[in-house]
Amino acid sequence: MQKQPDKITVQGTLEQALEKLNIYSEVLHAGRTDRGVHALNQVISFKTPSFWNKEKLLKELNKILHPNIHIKKIDNVDNDFNPRFDAKKRSYRYILNPYFSPFNADYTTYYPKKINLKLIKKALKLLEGQHDFEYFAKTGSNVNNYIRTIYKTNAYTYKNLTIIKIEGNGFLRGQIRLIVDFVLKINENKLTFNDLESQLYKKRLISKHLAPPNGLYLERIWY
Repeated sequence: MQKQPDKITVQGTLEQALEKLNIYSEVLHAGRTDRGVHALNQVISFKTPSFWNKEKLLKELNKILHPNIHIKKIDNVDNDFNPRFDAKKRSYRYILNPYFSPFNADYTTYYPKKINLKLIKKALKLLEGQHDFEYFAKTGSNVNNYIRTIYKTNAYTYKNLTIIKIEGNGFLRGQIRLIVDFVLKINENKLTFNDLESQLYKKRLISKHLAPPNGLYLERIWY
């Protein structure tokens, strides 16, 4: 998502599209996503001259951004609005696919192992509430506070897919992917609920492996 020198990013692509319409503004976003991660409802903000009509701007931007980025809606907000720091709640979904296909390999994570939904739900439930998630943050995370609150978790099947959903007030870099990998190891009986609690309460660092990025989606942001 975030602009990087000499790399194609969502932020950089959006700013280039705006410049083609003579709008020169930094694009602020609700959060960074790792390479390969998707966003169904990412929120961004930028400044525009007052003469721009929202509907026309939406149409013109989507012409330029098609087919890789699609803007669903444009709204006016206060000048001090910040899509990252004003967010109250976020939800992510992680999609597991038991069947491999090159056509969906970029959008779901291939996972042919047997799924025990009851086990996964129980593991996810242990993570709910306010915790210090330092041991579930990507190495190199530059934050002062690792305390986050997970409000709700769930795991369910849709057609042939297994969906893991996690909703919270905010997430650390790599947190969802680290959680998913840990929970799947419990599903495979490689780790236990006690292992999860030991890492959650920072008694012991057991696993820092990340689940693949392609199954992860930023689903929704509340303000």
